[in-house]
Amino acid sequence: MANEDGRTVLLLSDNVWNAHREHIMRVAPGISPLVYVGDEPFPDDVLDTVDIAFFSSDCWPERTRGIILSIMNAKNLKWLQTFSAGVDSPFFVQLMDRGVTLTNSSGATASPIAQTAILYMLALSRDMRTWMRNQDQKRWQQHKIDELDGASLAVIGMGPIGMEIARIGVAMNMKVEAVRRAAKGDEPCPTFPMSDLHAVLGRADWVASALPLTPDTRQVFDAAAFAAMRTGARFINVGRGELVDENALIAALRSGHLAGAGLDVFATEPLPEDSPLWGMDNVIVTPHNSGSSTTSNQRSEAIFLDNLERWTNGAALNNLVS
Repeated sequence: MANEDGRTVLLLSDNVWNAHREHIMRVAPGISPLVYVGDEPFPDDVLDTVDIAFFSSDCWPERTRGIILSIMNAKNLKWLQTFSAGVDSPFFVQLMDRGVTLTNSSGATASPIAQTAILYMLALSRDMRTWMRNQDQKRWQQHKIDELDGASLAVIGMGPIGMEIARIGVAMNMKVEAVRRAAKGDEPCPTFPMSDLHAVLGRADWVASALPLTPDTRQVFDAAAFAAMRTGARFINVGRGELVDENALIAALRSGHLAGAGLDVFATEPLPEDSPLWGMDNVIVTPHNSGSSTTSNQRSEAIFLDNLERWTNGAALNNLVS
């Protein structure tokens, strides 16, 4: 629904508008901005005019509630661009059920998330937490470390994040294998279907999960999957928390079957204070923060600006979620 003067109404944050106002007006001269300021939702009568919206990273997490309520209450919304790659939230599902076109920012955070996965591997292989504790206590104490060179890495999920993890792993001289629903021929390593998951897990010293959350992948890392892994293997999850049966993971860590884990995502976020994962010396916990780089935010905004021009010109949108 456009304004009476025929202008398309775009809901977006104040930060994005201030940063890209000139670009937006150049590629979409018929745009009328509805600029989200603060953290409270707009009144319903204002939202009735909204045609398209951009849920940008500067609104997450502090201003998420207000922008999401505004988007949900925009009854005539036709297209939403989101800064995230994952769109498994009920919020996105409800919009798509209403017929709203949804595009994501897949690939925008691949580099920082993949680098964080490698950081977990480097830190766990060197027991970085002990080094840091010793530094805090001014204690000079050496210990043996493991090398990643020559170690085997299984990357589970080969979207942009998994592809980048695999690429870096190959560059670090790791023996990399991957699992994805269907090999596309662009992988930098041998790649197997999901039916071979447990066999691939059994060959890996390191397992990096970068899967999207779907009905088929929910808790795919269960007790059987962890049992299939080598004794002493380490597990990395930068995909979705719900991919993992956390009780099974905790049991595998406590038993010593798994030597450690690096986790950025959890079934319940924030991670509850009573979770045993907080207190495990061989576990690195980060607060779903691995993709929050300034550069990744710029990349997601660039995807939006490109799609806005496409929308204005009636061209096919990139990163369309089906």
